[in-house]
Amino acid sequence: MKIICTGISCSGRKELLKDFEALCVQRQLNIGFFNVGDYMHRVAAESRVHFTEKVLDSDPAVLSLARRTAFYEIAQDAAAYQHAIIGLHACFRWRGSLLEGFSFKDIDIIPPDMFINVVDNIADIYGRMEKSSQWSGIRKAALNVWLDEEEFLTRQLAHLTEKPHYTVARQHNLVNFYELLFSAKPKFYLSYPITLLRDTPKEIQRIRKLGDTLAQSYICFDPLAIKDMALVTFSKAEADDDMLNVPETMSELDDDVIEQIKTRTISRDYQFVHQSDFVVVIYPTDKLSPGVLSEMNYATRHNKPVYAVYNETRSIFFENLCDKIFDTFEELDEFLKITYNTNNT
Repeated sequence: MKIICTGISCSGRKELLKDFEALCVQRQLNIGFFNVGDYMHRVAAESRVHFTEKVLDSDPAVLSLARRTAFYEIAQDAAAYQHAIIGLHACFRWRGSLLEGFSFKDIDIIPPDMFINVVDNIADIYGRMEKSSQWSGIRKAALNVWLDEEEFLTRQLAHLTEKPHYTVARQHNLVNFYELLFSAKPKFYLSYPITLLRDTPKEIQRIRKLGDTLAQSYICFDPLAIKDMALVTFSKAEADDDMLNVPETMSELDDDVIEQIKTRTISRDYQFVHQSDFVVVIYPTDKLSPGVLSEMNYATRHNKPVYAVYNETRSIFFENLCDKIFDTFEELDEFLKITYNTNNT
């Protein structure tokens, strides 16, 4: 199997693949890891063209030729492995312009079986960029746009080639990530009222542990694998204590960037729902959560079964969005084992 893995600069894609490679070595999987950028630098150097860190200022024709040659060499090297993961950029945001990270003809050289787009907390990405001589000074608004463009182009390429596509967080559990790529385990999105529970972080931790329990038998997509909303809905103290360490450079956001973060959070969580087989709702309160209800509605409209653990007074509107409601997590767990035949997983 050949897997195209995209992600903007400093997205955590390389770090995720490095950690994942160690797991694959441990499991003795015959898999090769290839980074298009590294190959481009090498093939260019062989022609006495030495790219600097400002490589994107190079002649577009030279970049295109180096990339095409890199794809051919990767295709040749990948033939020695049963599986291959090819890391690349779908696009670049550079000096206010959008630049291509590949051409469709390049992809034809290594026909992929799956596409993965790696995302991370925007605060972490921005923090890494600020330490980079190449990317320091990037505007927060441009960073948000680039994240959108990278994910959009990856998804469109997957649609064009009719191959599966997944958005995966940098912090996604490595074993679960392995199973996403190499197993047929069912996939689910874990939905819970994060904002309503922000004053009871132990309750959030409890729900996420229940998600971890289910992740032993299924692929789990947890919305809190990305914590961008902590920048706009939590106080700085709360963010430091419970959610993430916010770089000082991200402590002040203008209204446009805040709106971008909110919009991206919604679209990303909907993508997590879209790439799942079913949705699990853990709802430990009788207070209204617009976010959870929106996710349930999105899942219903896209023919994704919704299973909820909820023992408060039931609204007919809540019931209408659920395929089944359970009083306890144990009842849900047993139902899923029978329904998805995972008793022996």
